[in-house]
Amino acid sequence: MSALRYICISAFILLFGYSLTACPKRGYHIVLNLTGNHNGQVVLALETVGKVVVIDSIPIVKKGRYHFRGTESLTPGQYTFIQNNRLLFRFLISRRQKSKLQFSAHIEGGKTTEIKAFRNAENEAYFGMQRFMLDINRTANLSGADVSMIDRYTDSIAHQVPNTLLAIIAGNISKPPLPQNLFLHDRRVLNTSLLPVRIPSLFTHIVPAHPEFVIPQIDSILNLCTDPKVKEWCGKFLLDYFISSDIMGMENAAVYVAKKFINGELYHANQDIINELETYVAFNELSLIGLIAPELSLRDIDERVVSLSQIDADYVVLIFFDEDCPICREEITEIDRLLQHYQSDDVKVYAVYTQDRYDAWRKYVATLNPQWIWVWDHDFSSGFHKLYGVTGTPSVYLLDRNKTIIGRRIDAHVLKQILSYLID
Repeated sequence: MSALRYICISAFILLFGYSLTACPKRGYHIVLNLTGNHNGQVVLALETVGKVVVIDSIPIVKKGRYHFRGTESLTPGQYTFIQNNRLLFRFLISRRQKSKLQFSAHIEGGKTTEIKAFRNAENEAYFGMQRFMLDINRTANLSGADVSMIDRYTDSIAHQVPNTLLAIIAGNISKPPLPQNLFLHDRRVLNTSLLPVRIPSLFTHIVPAHPEFVIPQIDSILNLCTDPKVKEWCGKFLLDYFISSDIMGMENAAVYVAKKFINGELYHANQDIINELETYVAFNELSLIGLIAPELSLRDIDERVVSLSQIDADYVVLIFFDEDCPICREEITEIDRLLQHYQSDDVKVYAVYTQDRYDAWRKYVATLNPQWIWVWDHDFSSGFHKLYGVTGTPSVYLLDRNKTIIGRRIDAHVLKQILSYLID
């Protein structure tokens, strides 16, 4: 994705979710005037980083004039009006004090147009910025002049309404999603859609997907979270993000964040969650990308002990398999076919049987490539399950000559890509 298009898309995602307010004392009174083709109850809701929280709802009214009232001041954040499960538009409240706001909009063909805020500089500027960015998004290719214009415009907006949520949003329209640009010191960002969009964008578009680059950025994010609630949320988000990542090597980042929870640097979760994280770390921390593969010394078909570390080869494919696993058979067949291409190269296979059915194992491997090193752990004394996080089969690793792990939990397709890059 080009930098110019990235700015355009980021702006579109971030903009359509904000507005604000400021008045004396407590409570709120928000008036919404709707015209056009609309019908049904209108819901006022707060959009946070994790969910939409319903604040108030008004049933059908005859002339489209909805009054939302409450005795408690609204939490600063990104709010939205919803009708018939359809978002009408969003607005921002920047300060926890009495809010007196008035909006109007026209509904036609399922679209909301002519959105206006009355006597509220921040929301007026916000809606104007939405219109500006919609016009920009109609441009297929942005020029350098367009980008400069966006920068000047958003900087101007931020200066018009300083210390507001709109200033935070405007400051993120064209700036890259670096930690220092995310306002991690300001708890109000937790009541916007900013962080769930920008943090993944940082690791997708800017930071190379390698632990060497990812982990310092994790530290940067957490160190800038001077507000404890923001730090708590960021810690949980980063943990979930990297645990669920399908990019090889991101387990390193997940383990790094999990250890921060375990040692108390981050939010103190209940003991059950800590126990789960300790198990996750224990089954992953010894077999991460870049580490020396844990030693295995197991018996082969002829009852000879073969040590993984003593295999003399440029590359070793380490496979954990079960004879009663159809996917294992498919992967072993695919890997065997793949390695035929590298017969003249120094690639060997160390295949570990994960069960204890000796006769079934011998019968199974008798039908497979005799050049592979077929081994098993008859009493599970090696601890391979924990050393390599083997919670299912097949599980495939690739090691270099020094037995450093360069491929982790890969399949035949990914193995082909790696070997092609390294050897071809």
